[in-house]
Amino acid sequence: MHAIHRFICIGLLILSAIASRAAGQGSAAALPGTEPLTIEEPLDKVMVDGITRFALRAIEESVQQRAKLWVRDYSSADAYRKSVEPNRVRLQIIIGAGDPRIKTDGFELVAKVGENGIVAESDLFDVYAVRWPVLAGVTGEGLLLQPKRGIKARVVALPDADWTPEMMAGLADGVDAHLAIAARLAANEVQVVVPTLINRDDTYSGNPLVAYTNQPHREFIYRQAFELGRHVIGYEVEKVQAAVDEFERINRSDGTDLPSGVVGVGEGGLLALYAAAIDTRIDAAMVSGYFRTRESVWEEPIYRNVWSLLTE
Repeated sequence: MHAIHRFICIGLLILSAIASRAAGQGSAAALPGTEPLTIEEPLDKVMVDGITRFALRAIEESVQQRAKLWVRDYSSADAYRKSVEPNRVRLQIIIGAGDPRIKTDGFELVAKVGENGIVAESDLFDVYAVRWPVLAGVTGEGLLLQPKRGIKARVVALPDADWTPEMMAGLADGVDAHLAIAARLAANEVQVVVPTLINRDDTYSGNPLVAYTNQPHREFIYRQAFELGRHVIGYEVEKVQAAVDEFERINRSDGTDLPSGVVGVGEGGLLALYAAAIDTRIDAAMVSGYFRTRESVWEEPIYRNVWSLLTE
């Protein structure tokens, strides 16, 4: 959609130049083979309508064209993984998730001196406030739900952008009880990490030395990151991957091979879908509220825009 915005701006400049020249020439003779432009509607509206028709037609055509970019081998699971590896790498690039992550060395407890870091507990699991390094200047933080009776698997549970981790862990009101997925997993002996997502408020969308905007935080970051080949989606997918890095480290330390998974709702569903697509270490994924076609992505918030997503 950024390209469309540029076309509109360029088109308006051209139309302005044509109009100015026509006004200056008055009744000058027309060039051979031409005639005066007599469109009755405002030219900017005519142009934007034409661009809209072009864009919608291109979106419709992308469904058939993208198949040319996929060469799937269904002969075995390994063969399939290898056959789609180029597509996986490409997706990682276009969502801006290609920066090398900082090596993890355990989830860090967020606690005051003298406290044990537990923010809640039940008969089945304890809840800790934690953080973990992701990239230079980017840190994941949220809750860790630690089962008491043993661990069968490890999962990153991603809430919708306007939920707190406490909501998904069943520790705060705001969502229906059946959506407290993290608590239900932990009660069934799954170690769960619930990251805090960048929300849709606009409290920090600006600079006190310049001005503040009313852009949601996700859009504010998206607009700056997109120009540099990065994306708010990529940053948060790498938070998921950094948590999976830690899951792997724990497995090695404990001499286990427990499976890793992701589960997400809403904006978290988007992140779970992309994280599972680019990271083969994730054994299972549950996507709620974002598992559908993307041909109407232009009607969604701009911070979900991913360059070439529909064509590829």
